[in-house]
Amino acid sequence: MKNDFKDAADVRYLTSSDIKFYETKGGLLGAVLDGEDVGRCDVLRLFPLHQPENYLSVRRQAQSHRDRSTELGIVENLDSFSMEEKALIRHELEKRYFLPEIIKVKNAKEEFGHTYWEVETNAGERSFTTFDMSSSLIRVSSNSVILIDVDGSRYLIPDLSKADDKAMKILDIWL
Repeated sequence: MKNDFKDAADVRYLTSSDIKFYETKGGLLGAVLDGEDVGRCDVLRLFPLHQPENYLSVRRQAQSHRDRSTELGIVENLDSFSMEEKALIRHELEKRYFLPEIIKVKNAKEEFGHTYWEVETNAGERSFTTFDMSSSLIRVSSNSVILIDVDGSRYLIPDLSKADDKAMKILDIWL
């Protein structure tokens, strides 16, 4: 049992000598680890708000919806990677962590534990649903929050002092 925990907690740090990133034919991120092509992989930020380019988890994508992704290791920082690899990784992170800013709340209503939002963002108009505001709201600073919808998409309210009444009516309870 003791070794099981050690194996589970064992972390492999990856550098450019261990892993090479490439663009797949479909324009996605792929990797070669220790000379073996692992195919499509995902890169996730372990500290997305405070260290967005450090401590990146590299995971082999699950082969089916029943599988889980497998962590290949952690890139501590991007310094050892080529400019091309850095660009591929950053592009993947931008897609995964797209974070539109909410400019205006057009409508927000709560029903049966869900909140239905119609908002204007810096990326256009969006409609989304949040469930259980206690787990859908992340305070980024004393004056900004992120809302996470039921699909895992994130929306930033960068300055609560400028938020409109509709947003604050719902958010005040949770702040």
